[in-house]
Amino acid sequence: MDLKRVFSVDSAGSQIQKHFYILLLLLCHKSYSHLGSELEYKVQENEAEGVFIGNISKDVSLALDHECNSLVYKLMNELEYVTLRSENGELYTNNQRIDRETLCPVVFDNGPCSREVNIVILCADQYLQMVKIKIIILDVNDNAPHFSEQLIKVHIPEHVPIGASFGIDFFAIDNDTGNNSIQSYYLENSQDIFILKNDEMTSSIVVLQPLDREVKDLYKMKIVAVDGGLPPLSGTATLLIKIEDVNDNCPIFNASEIKIRIPENTSSNSVVVQLCAVDADLGPNAKITYSYSNRVQEVSKQMFILESATGHIRFTGKTSSETPLVHKLVVLANGPGCAPAAVTVTVSIIHLNKYSPKLTISYIANQVDGVIYLKETAPVKTPIALLEVTDPDHDLKGKLYIKEGVPFYLTPYESSRNKHLVETSQLLDYEIERRYEIIIRADDLKPAHEITIYVTITDENDNSPQFSQTSFEAGIEENNAPGAFVLKVSAMDADSGQNGKLTYLLGHDAPPIFSLQRSTGSLTVSTVLDREKEKLYRFTVSAVDQGSPPRKVSTTVVIYILDQNDNKPFFLTSEYTFFIPENFPRHGEIGVINVTDLDAGPNGHITLSILNGSNKFIVDNTKGTLHCNSPMDREKHTIYILWIKAADGGRPSLFSVAKVTVFILDINDNPPIVLLPQSNSSWLLVPPNTVQGAAVAEVYAIDYDAGINAVITYNIVGKIGPAPHLFGINTATGNITLQQKLLDKDYGLYQLLVKVSDLGQPQPLHSSVMVNLFVNETVSNKSYLEALLHREIIFTEERLTEPNQCPSNFPCSPPVIPIAVFLMILSVVFFTAACICF
Repeated sequence: MDLKRVFSVDSAGSQIQKHFYILLLLLCHKSYSHLGSELEYKVQENEAEGVFIGNISKDVSLALDHECNSLVYKLMNELEYVTLRSENGELYTNNQRIDRETLCPVVFDNGPCSREVNIVILCADQYLQMVKIKIIILDVNDNAPHFSEQLIKVHIPEHVPIGASFGIDFFAIDNDTGNNSIQSYYLENSQDIFILKNDEMTSSIVVLQPLDREVKDLYKMKIVAVDGGLPPLSGTATLLIKIEDVNDNCPIFNASEIKIRIPENTSSNSVVVQLCAVDADLGPNAKITYSYSNRVQEVSKQMFILESATGHIRFTGKTSSETPLVHKLVVLANGPGCAPAAVTVTVSIIHLNKYSPKLTISYIANQVDGVIYLKETAPVKTPIALLEVTDPDHDLKGKLYIKEGVPFYLTPYESSRNKHLVETSQLLDYEIERRYEIIIRADDLKPAHEITIYVTITDENDNSPQFSQTSFEAGIEENNAPGAFVLKVSAMDADSGQNGKLTYLLGHDAPPIFSLQRSTGSLTVSTVLDREKEKLYRFTVSAVDQGSPPRKVSTTVVIYILDQNDNKPFFLTSEYTFFIPENFPRHGEIGVINVTDLDAGPNGHITLSILNGSNKFIVDNTKGTLHCNSPMDREKHTIYILWIKAADGGRPSLFSVAKVTVFILDINDNPPIVLLPQSNSSWLLVPPNTVQGAAVAEVYAIDYDAGINAVITYNIVGKIGPAPHLFGINTATGNITLQQKLLDKDYGLYQLLVKVSDLGQPQPLHSSVMVNLFVNETVSNKSYLEALLHREIIFTEERLTEPNQCPSNFPCSPPVIPIAVFLMILSVVFFTAACICF
């Protein structure tokens, strides 16, 4: 700091200036004298070569016994990353990069990282002093958090209550320190079912919704560790939560009653039926055993053996004339910790006539092992069998009929009462009914006789595939991993076999980045998606069966690309420049700051703020406009530099910064201020021998405006004296000169009214001052002169009503001495504060 410049005031304050100057030098010297032989400097890691660290010569106070023209600074122990300039004691970084994590690994001590070095100060090889330098290495955020294990597995039982927590002993590592170290953890893609809870020592997974292993048994998400750097860095690990089974399901049967008919000559140990109950649990929780109810008669248990492990009911073949023809078997399915499920199996035993059959059947349609196989496309009245009475002793006198409930009927064959055709009565449909039992009864036969025809309907490719939805829609976040699953399309075909087997195909309008698994309908994307390039994909998917000819149906697939906060706001330009006139109205609009964000939703919602905290301006976030918050005065401030931050609403938020420069344009709001002469009553002596053309007085004014508004002109608008025409004024400089040689008659007092005007637009401003000139060899009677100066003067253009005072419409010159004293005191205060800080 230049002390002489601080105290440069007029001569009236020179003595005060001298005393303050000496006092402040003593104070500053005292403030430095307490510094010892230890210094501490700070430098950031990763700095480039040549970065200034500190200046020992300025920071160490040396007490020299004699004058030393050249001091030399030397390192006593070398530091790889520090260079010392021996001639001036300045420390700089060198080409060895400083890595704080290598110098001070973070293990248990998280304190400052520092290195010490001793420096000797010599004068002409003579030891003067040793200085201990402590260099503190400041951390920068150059390390991202990382997990030691990339896969974390957690097992949670499905019956846990909401709010239950499960500890995980996995933490991320960040080699940085302080705010640059890990600050928080959170779960990504947790589907709001789990939340990660952290404290200083442990982390745990908290359950937010009920779990059901039978609905979903595995959840995959990511654990994200975020540090506090600017911008923050993060690391991730995959978290797999396996839902463990508990016994929360019991066995059930698909039906409550099963009816079976078997002939009495069924072979021994034949399986009559296999029961199958299901339990949605796993392992031991799903184990089922079968048993008879106590209500089952003993004779039925002896005739039908139940295998407890498999659910098979076997026929023993032990029958007699007293054996009941109908057996009701109540079977229980038993699971661990559950009430048993029950099903009633009704077994009817059909007695066989020991004599020759009274009815015979001849098959017309294709049959295998007594079962007729009939295409579902068979037309109405298709004959399938010929029924005939084969006993010559009997002739059908009464009714031969088919029991109701089947699409078949009897028609006489060749007008014979003993021969009938069995024909279809309507169109058949494999998808509605696949098997029929045609029971034909002859009431005229004694005893009444029945015969059963078994018909199986074979499938034809008469049904097209049907998708489960009219269209399929799904959303996937951008920046996905290649090969990510998108959605699964599903269709059904009422046909069976090859006719109902489906293959899924992409339409010709599908982009090549999508792949569809032909057998399952799973759709994946092979590349990383970018919502800012493509927000939506729409294409067709087809399902084709394998019938002959094949049938095909198509549906529409719509893929929405969900936004991630991967674009920070960007300004139209990095620097904005605005011009406004001073006295600009408060809340007036200065200009528009154009900024956009390619993201959508909250990720693209931009908030503008002023970083350097100026209360002179505000930002309207609804329109992106900059407004004035207080009146502007160019004479106080000509330019404002603002740093505008645009931050989006993402988590974490991204931001950009732009520079805004506001220039304050001048308007003509200040009239000229006359500094010379100092008052209207001051005067100057003009000797009679003054040479023509000589300057006899000067009018000097200043204007605080700028440009054309500050250009000043001087004009004499009123003259009083013996020969007023003797004096003229330079309109540009304000110099008043003698126009003609003085004569004896020209002696006396001349009073010139000078108008000082600027060239401002639209209306120039002006001030006036009185210049008093006394033409004489000397002033012998000052009282007389002063009386003349205090008289009332009337000009045609101007009128001075009070001597020694400015006219009411003319600004007076400012008091110079009080301003000088005020500036001197203000300088002393600032300089004292500066010394204390040093």
